[in-house]
Amino acid sequence: MIPSNEYQEALSNATAFKQENPEEKTTAAAQIYQVNDSTVRTVLLRERQRQAKPATSHGGYNKILSEVQVEAIYKYVEDSYLSRYGATKSMVYAVVGCLRANQLLPKLPLTMR
Repeated sequence: MIPSNEYQEALSNATAFKQENPEEKTTAAAQIYQVNDSTVRTVLLRERQRQAKPATSHGGYNKILSEVQVEAIYKYVEDSYLSRYGATKSMVYAVVGCLRANQLLPKLPLTMR
């Protein structure tokens, strides 16, 4: 068994060989450097995908509240805890619904999902 750092070096050499010689098959590059050919294919595929679509951060599609609203909910839960009521899931759900309804541009009501 090849130690991990030697295997990583052999894998990078195989992928470099394949990129320099696109007419060669992936299996040939894997056999030359004694690595798994499916691993070489996977590394090359991921590099192509990374180059084709650069990673962009859109902030996620599941953002329901702004940071200020999240802080307000934390404060509500803390105040509820300190007054010995606790905060149930339905209470927090109601608060989120009120915050969303009172926005400048009201949004659709939440679902329990």
